[in-house]
Amino acid sequence: MSIVQIIIMVAAGIGMIVGLSKQKAGAAWGKPLAVACIIVALIAALWSSVRTLGGKDTQQVVDREIMFQKIGGKKLGMHLAEKFSGSKVLILTEPRLGAQAGKPNPLVEGLKEGLGGKLTVVAEVSPEIPADKAKAFAAEMPMEGAPAGGMPGEMMPPLEYWYTAKIFDELLGKQSGFDVLVTTIGLPQDARNSKALRDKSRPKIAVLNGSIYDLKGAFKPDMIVAAITYNPKAVYDDKPVPKDLDEAFNKRFLLVTPDTMAQISSTNPDIFRSGN
Repeated sequence: MSIVQIIIMVAAGIGMIVGLSKQKAGAAWGKPLAVACIIVALIAALWSSVRTLGGKDTQQVVDREIMFQKIGGKKLGMHLAEKFSGSKVLILTEPRLGAQAGKPNPLVEGLKEGLGGKLTVVAEVSPEIPADKAKAFAAEMPMEGAPAGGMPGEMMPPLEYWYTAKIFDELLGKQSGFDVLVTTIGLPQDARNSKALRDKSRPKIAVLNGSIYDLKGAFKPDMIVAAITYNPKAVYDDKPVPKDLDEAFNKRFLLVTPDTMAQISSTNPDIFRSGN
């Protein structure tokens, strides 16, 4: 196992402990953070075992996961194309550092394919990581070779560490000419503090990635109109991605809308916070 994988697994372990402790303390974001860290740790472990099989097999795993990401994006795009044809879309993505900055985002690629030109993408934007948060994170998670006082290589502080309603509002305030917001980073943990979300002229929101655990009450025709979330019964195996779009999608994801929310939450109670 490489030093990078060890660091990832240690960080995921710490995040899982923090998430569980915060959940016990009543923080709504505790459970989704813990779950996310568990997934990261499992992926890192899987990556380590797969690498021993050789580069070809490793690439097959990577390609398969990228394909599933594209399928999730495409399914949301097709839903929006059916329901909101003619709308203008703003896409909110995670900041990408270093070598990652130039790589395509499979979620966005799939989304655009699914939209099929029926909605116009006006821009793709990312929130800016506050300098003080970046430096603080670098100090807490030092890595060999990282610049003094700067970011640890290409590691980005977790969104939970810095992505706030204030940053969200400031970013949306700089944009115009859109009526649907597709976010691939979810909404801030303190979304209830967002002025933009309380504004009656707010855009319709579609969540392509990120936790919906605390957002059950926001699934309304004039607020969150759709979300792609991981299926708690997801199947992870080494079989090829099914050629049928719906079969492939259902193997990993759920499409949650105001119309399907009640049924989905009754059969998958863990995707939303109890009592939300």
